[in-house]
Amino acid sequence: MAKTQHSKWLRLVGKDENKYELNCPNCGHSNIHFQYVGDTRSRIGFLDIWCDSCIHGIHISRTKIPERVDMISFEEEDEYNKRVTKFIIVERG
Repeated sequence: MAKTQHSKWLRLVGKDENKYELNCPNCGHSNIHFQYVGDTRSRIGFLDIWCDSCIHGIHISRTKIPERVDMISFEEEDEYNKRVTKFIIVERG
């Protein structure tokens, strides 16, 4: 069975964008970014992964944010808007 575009994006979860050259499942460019957003105490929130080249990506809701990664608090809407490109969400298919 062929992998859906969404599942190809999911394979990027857990990879370190600073350690590896991650190629976009949509366009093939290595311009992938990750941003966790959540509650700073519980470290529960969501994850956005997107490509700055083709402006496609996925939104993963209700995820545990690892201790070692940078995150934005739910209250920091302005910071979220600065860091995260408005991208086209790749739907599950």
